[in-house]
Amino acid sequence: MKLNQNQKHILHSGGLWGLYDGLTAGFLLAYALALGANNTIVGILGAVPFIAALVSEMPGAKLLENIGKVRVYGWATSLGRLAWLGIIFAPVLFAKQPLLALILFYFLSRCLEYLADPAWTVLVADEVQAKIRGEFIAKRTRLVGIAAMVALVAAGWYLDFFSDLTGFMTMFAVGIGLGLLNTFIVTRVKDGKEPDHLHHGFREFFTLDADFRKYLFFVFCFNFAFMLASPFFTAYILSDLRQSYTIFALSTAVAVITKIFVYTHMGRLADKYGDKPVLLLSVMSTALVPITFLFITPERIWLLWFGQIMAGITWAGYDVSIFNMFINVTTPEKRAMQTATYNIITSIPLIIAPVVAGFIADNIAFIFAGIPLLFAISAALRFLSSLFLFSIPEKRVKYEYPLSEVLMHAVEIHPSRGVQQRWVGVLKGVKKRGMLFTGLLR
Repeated sequence: MKLNQNQKHILHSGGLWGLYDGLTAGFLLAYALALGANNTIVGILGAVPFIAALVSEMPGAKLLENIGKVRVYGWATSLGRLAWLGIIFAPVLFAKQPLLALILFYFLSRCLEYLADPAWTVLVADEVQAKIRGEFIAKRTRLVGIAAMVALVAAGWYLDFFSDLTGFMTMFAVGIGLGLLNTFIVTRVKDGKEPDHLHHGFREFFTLDADFRKYLFFVFCFNFAFMLASPFFTAYILSDLRQSYTIFALSTAVAVITKIFVYTHMGRLADKYGDKPVLLLSVMSTALVPITFLFITPERIWLLWFGQIMAGITWAGYDVSIFNMFINVTTPEKRAMQTATYNIITSIPLIIAPVVAGFIADNIAFIFAGIPLLFAISAALRFLSSLFLFSIPEKRVKYEYPLSEVLMHAVEIHPSRGVQQRWVGVLKGVKKRGMLFTGLLR
């Protein structure tokens, strides 16, 4: 895959973004817990980025009508990363209500970052051709993962040396610097296209094409399902399982390492067989992650590593295919507007779910109680949400392959192809017995 200079800037910026995110947002919930946050506060912090998306996405799309993509991205992300200074000094300047200050400054930072989101999406869509986009996104995401893994492990080890908040404050400061460097690299992209002078009316933001509408409905349902549990994995590992920051960071790194090994395979799989089957298999598989966590206890902590490996495999396919699927169901002339619409609508469940989950965890018991109850509900809803993908056509490849065939190739291991050969043997054996395995999995 030969890249031009603009594509190289976009690719290489991923490493810096991974370091920035790993050293800041990666430990925000741990920082909040150190300040005394309960499950309700954890849920609110999980909702904050998506409240910010509701506020900022539409203005971000409107900015592109008169200002270039790179300029919007540069100014918005720079200010968003500097807003982390308020989070750093919240316990000092707002000693009486540090958690409230943390929430407000995090909201400000996320608002500014989401203001740049339409610009980023259009920039990548314009600069990276469709035929290599799957492999390119996989390669960039892998780079992000490597950097985030390094940041998480180093930060977890670093924080275990401090008994106060000094570790968080200094770590966040380093993260800010790396985030600003990431912005600088992206602003080196030469934007040869003029701003979108076609002005879109307010109603156009919510005029949805058929396939785009189906895709929005699927993402809406899945976002609610996974966000019921997502913000609480950190709290569960640190509080319920009583593990150190180092163990938390290492377990997260296991998931990231797994992703790194799987990303390229998933990207090539999506390029060959389409984004829809990869996304469908990945969404179904994400239900297994919270189920695994139901069996983890301080005495069976080894299951944590198994759960994180599973998370890495399932979310690698999701990360690669979800962005490409969005590009497939949108149109170039309306993509900035559709990006804003997408993020506004799909942010609603991401706001509601963690707040509802925090209330459930603190107040309701049914078979399970607390965070394990959230894991059980989330697992069931994740699997059910995958059913809504079946009605969306695959657009990046001409032929829609049977899901069983894609699954067979998804589990192959190079260079020996040992796993693939076993699947081939299984499928042939099933067919000999007259079972319509392929038809059932379409």
